[in-house]
Amino acid sequence: MDKILVHICCGVDAVWALRKIKEEFPDSQIKGFFYDPNIHPEEEYELRWIETKRVCDSLGIECIKGEYDLDNWLERVKGYENEPERGERCSICHDIRLERSAQLAKELGFNKMTTVLMMSPKKDFEVLKNIGETVARKYGIEFEAIEFRKGGGIEKMNQLSKQQQLYHQNYCGCIYGLFKQRQGLEIIPELVSFGKGRIPGSREELLFIKQIRSFAENLGLPCVEQSFEFIGWRIISSIMKLGKQPVPHTVLPYSSSIKGILRGKIVDITELEDKFIAKLNKSNTQIWQLKSNLKEVSLEKPRFLTNPVFIVGQDINLEIGKKVEFQLKTEFDPQAKSQNLIIGDVNSEQKIFFHSDTLPDGTEGVDISEVLMVISKNKEKIKDKQLAVVVLGAKTVGNIGKDVFLQEYGNRVVIQ
Repeated sequence: MDKILVHICCGVDAVWALRKIKEEFPDSQIKGFFYDPNIHPEEEYELRWIETKRVCDSLGIECIKGEYDLDNWLERVKGYENEPERGERCSICHDIRLERSAQLAKELGFNKMTTVLMMSPKKDFEVLKNIGETVARKYGIEFEAIEFRKGGGIEKMNQLSKQQQLYHQNYCGCIYGLFKQRQGLEIIPELVSFGKGRIPGSREELLFIKQIRSFAENLGLPCVEQSFEFIGWRIISSIMKLGKQPVPHTVLPYSSSIKGILRGKIVDITELEDKFIAKLNKSNTQIWQLKSNLKEVSLEKPRFLTNPVFIVGQDINLEIGKKVEFQLKTEFDPQAKSQNLIIGDVNSEQKIFFHSDTLPDGTEGVDISEVLMVISKNKEKIKDKQLAVVVLGAKTVGNIGKDVFLQEYGNRVVIQ
């Protein structure tokens, strides 16, 4: 019996390719090997691994997770940073991945190998074929060059990917390729972590959802993601000075940028139940002083006014007439994406709700172990449609996921 090791780069490329391999080699043992040292950052690697595992699990194929070997990859492609897509850097990258796959195939006693990279329309089939055959021959195994794209393969891949709601990455994973794609941008969001937590619309929030979904599906539970777009917001940099002294602060979500340096005086302080609001002699910028220690602040409802709001703790001495100075740079993303995850039947009489995002400092979040424990404990109830577990996205910026969920399912549920 043939034993075929399949190098896998992502769930999307694998979703049809693995079916094609099973179809062409029905009597063979098939095992996957996820290995992509070119992917950066590591959170992206984990996200693509989770989706690869979901695809393999759905087909009953065991998959091995390769090491995250970015340093080796960076060393090997040194000097080829400016190569175009399909250039010499890509060939070196294929060499690294396919050679490691051939080594593993030999170690496991497999006699054949292939790669789902041949599925991607952005990859050169002949280059992959030549590299694959060369490294396979070196280790005394056979390389199967399968033309996954023929016979409507791309369409089948896209259809299956959509059905399984797979994460579809927008860059190959290589930081040098991404630099070219994002030329002219001051910041490349894919390579920056905006906080310690899972901010709404972030890769970290999506990874949280995908990990929960993978766990639930492996228990045999049906899952559906309800994706939605919203206006995202990130803080790039901020400075606040009282007198001439820097002040510890946070910034209220959806505050707009300040051009240059804003200087002014406090002319009014109003007391509310949980804070004081200080207004300036010029501009609509405000200072909120909490009646507690400094912390990030979430929004109960989406914010429509974008005047800058700086937040300080109770230990800061605000006085009328005090001079203040601000600098603020923020970024709005009109096509940010988040998602709700429904585990079980949404028509179930009983529902348990969680949320996927946190504030930038990681607070107001739910630990994934708590969600997984509830799913595991209530597995039979979920299967019997007595209970559904719902994870809502984008809570901290105005309960957006909750509103999206209620728009579609509001006649079936009340969220406490």
